[in-house]
Amino acid sequence: MPVVSIIIPIYNVEKYLRRCLDSLIAQTFDDWQAICVNDGSPDNSGEILAEYAARDARFKIITKKNAGVSAARNDGIKNADGKYIHFLDADDWVDADFYQHMLTVAGDTDADMVCCGFVSNNKHCRPIVYKSVDVRYTIADKLRTTWALTDSYVWRYLFNAEFIKKNKMKFDTKLIAQEDTLFVLNAIEKAKAVAIVPYVNYHYMFNENSALNSRDAAHHARVKMQYKIGKEYRRAFAKKHGVMRLWRLRKLMNLFK
Repeated sequence: MPVVSIIIPIYNVEKYLRRCLDSLIAQTFDDWQAICVNDGSPDNSGEILAEYAARDARFKIITKKNAGVSAARNDGIKNADGKYIHFLDADDWVDADFYQHMLTVAGDTDADMVCCGFVSNNKHCRPIVYKSVDVRYTIADKLRTTWALTDSYVWRYLFNAEFIKKNKMKFDTKLIAQEDTLFVLNAIEKAKAVAIVPYVNYHYMFNENSALNSRDAAHHARVKMQYKIGKEYRRAFAKKHGVMRLWRLRKLMNLFK
């Protein structure tokens, strides 16, 4: 049984996929499995996956008809064998010490979730940097520290697998956008604690050719509507837990990106 299962949904990412998979091979912590879910990708991603699986048995390939990122991640959860679960996007990559740091903090704390900062090539996405290990227990403190009300990317978190499975946590397959928001906020609400990792070693890549950024007009309209749903969900969550001031502060900061 591997220590960590890394779930990677894959769709139309042949341009970036090797960089992502190579960043796993380069990890200083090597007791991992990568569950690569080929979500009916129309490009050469399948051939690349087959190549890596032939070279390294830690890559487990699931091939399926296209059903969206939420369904792909849910399939990954079902097939995860590790004590911990991390969701990695195929157009992103991690530094060689990423899992070493995340797992060290997970092992040293009682947190159900471990949260990292990140850097990005997306000028519209403000990076997050932490300076020290921290553990937060109340929902308000967890939200203040993680900025999850506005930066609820699921790849920022290493999850205890038992926590996910015990709470029967899944991604909403009706959503093609903002699925991270619902999953992460639901997890933060249920987690006994969230720990912070003071290292910036996740690289968020904005991929203009991703399924989310399709040029199809109907698809674009659907994404826009779901972003509105996500915004309202965040607002309601902030109001429920008494952190509306935090919600407004982060929104104000985003205006000056």
